[in-house]
Amino acid sequence: MEQFDEMLKEMAKKEELTVPEGFDKNIRDILCKLPPQAKKRGLGALKTALIAAAACAALLCTAFAASPSLRELLAQTLGGFAPYAQEQDGQAYEMDGLEVRVLSAMADQDTIRVFVQLKDLEGNRLSDHINATGLVDVPSPPASDNSGVRASTFGSRCLNYDGETKTALMACTTWGRVYEDLSDAELVLFHVYDTQTLEDISVDTTLHIPLDIEVMPSTTLDGDTELAVGFFAETVRLSPLGITAVTYGDVQYSYLARARLRLHMADGTEILSGREDGGPDGQGSYGEYGADSSRRVLTWNFRDPLEVEQIQSVTIIDRDGGERTFPVELP
Repeated sequence: MEQFDEMLKEMAKKEELTVPEGFDKNIRDILCKLPPQAKKRGLGALKTALIAAAACAALLCTAFAASPSLRELLAQTLGGFAPYAQEQDGQAYEMDGLEVRVLSAMADQDTIRVFVQLKDLEGNRLSDHINATGLVDVPSPPASDNSGVRASTFGSRCLNYDGETKTALMACTTWGRVYEDLSDAELVLFHVYDTQTLEDISVDTTLHIPLDIEVMPSTTLDGDTELAVGFFAETVRLSPLGITAVTYGDVQYSYLARARLRLHMADGTEILSGREDGGPDGQGSYGEYGADSSRRVLTWNFRDPLEVEQIQSVTIIDRDGGERTFPVELP
């Protein structure tokens, strides 16, 4: 309880919390109406629960104060991924007249997705067509990581724009070889622009926003498993966020670069990977190019979280429509 009190004090220092009129009296009335035995045994627990509920509501109001409608939108957008999303501090940063807040994030070893709120403080430059360039960076990589040069791809998309509040919700994703520890990672935004007009919205400021993300566990299949052989991969990783193949060599890469995946689940359903035109959603590389240490990382994401233990087999659909199916044998 003391830790919770300290959290409330810190929240009060940062921002005023709006509590409904009569809130304290309503809580007292509820507590007074409890039967004596409940008061004796359960008063502290109930009081804690009531205060916690109020604090959770206040936190929601604080994080989305600028645009209340985005609260519901973020919940809808996360859908089944909500249990994996980790709330970030929501601190406001300014970037060329834009107020930027990181609301939530999630990651496995190969995909990091960050949900960002943008608000225009100077005009009406935002729209449904905004995009951004950037990356998720780890300023202090482990000293033992000597895998060489690495690269990753970054993608963003606008999930919604509210013209009344001049606020947009954007998902920013980095794919590639991700460290297992993301406690000191940061979202780096270089450029925000309009994809229709190609007009620059923010270009003069590079913004660094601290992140604190716990990497969800992945299931790793070694190169001698049938699925890894099917991907020409030395490793295949599966997590609720998707399937990743770590390959070596350009031939394997050219084959997989346009391939779509179909998963066959234990209940008889089939699930297609996200990109309708085929190919992984994102990719990266590490090691020195052209050397034995060179590796390609290709990741396919899905619209809903994967129940890894329910995957029976994976079909690789190549660019010409050919299909090859491989069983999934979990360790």
